[in-house]
Amino acid sequence: MRIKAEKLTLQIPSLLVKANNIANTVWEGAHNRNRSGIGDNFWQFRKYSYGDPAHLIDWKKSAKSNNTFVQEKELSTLQNIVIWRDTSKSMSFSSNKNIDTKAYRSDLLTLALTIIFSKSGENIVLNGLNSKLMHGKEAINFISSQMSEKIKNTFISKPNVNEIKNNSEVILISDFLCDIEHTKEIVQNLSSRGINGNIIQILDPAEITFPYKGRINFSGLEKEESILVGKAESLRISYKKLITAHCNKIKKMALAYSWKYYLDTTDVAAESSLLKICNILSNHDSQKLDS
Repeated sequence: MRIKAEKLTLQIPSLLVKANNIANTVWEGAHNRNRSGIGDNFWQFRKYSYGDPAHLIDWKKSAKSNNTFVQEKELSTLQNIVIWRDTSKSMSFSSNKNIDTKAYRSDLLTLALTIIFSKSGENIVLNGLNSKLMHGKEAINFISSQMSEKIKNTFISKPNVNEIKNNSEVILISDFLCDIEHTKEIVQNLSSRGINGNIIQILDPAEITFPYKGRINFSGLEKEESILVGKAESLRISYKKLITAHCNKIKKMALAYSWKYYLDTTDVAAESSLLKICNILSNHDSQKLDS
């Protein structure tokens, strides 16, 4: 157990390097696209200063000049970004040795988003670990160190809503393979306090396609009873209908509370996923529902 914990701890530096690489790729790519900022009550343009939130940059005006411009809004303030990642045992699943576990993808996205928000000058906190709000490199170093310290033996299956301040933007990262009512209760609680939120659902591709064949004994990672199936492929059609319906219910629930939703799979390049997530976060858009 100790050896495993030490191995996980050693992964953090390399994880941070990879997160920094993909965050910089997405950040630089964003600066080459013509996109307008978000928000109401436009007041005036001014030159970009380090620490300005990226979503305030007016890409069309900036493209016509050698300078980068932001849109100043009336009563515009920095946000508190709260990121929660599920560290329960189901997140340790990977169907293939060449595919990252859901936990690794979750940690990678958490750190990459922290880096991007830090570049934007936002205040950031990692929920569930009694962290404090920070920004810039201090936030990146602090959150990565907390992940290193807490990853050893702490399993957090739901966010601590009492830690979340009302003036926050929340990002929940999990496989959400649980009773949807549990997730709804959390979203309802936060939404009732005027808190905006985002759900990032991470699944292994096998959890969507169910590629299994033949006689297989399925064992749960969270003390569920094992199920022996004589012909696994016979369950594929019904399983795919169930998982699609489950994901759509989460999406519809999120939209009902004006939250945003993104379904990520661990076989997709992390850079691609991060770019799409950033687009959703900045454009107030979500993925389409599957039929």
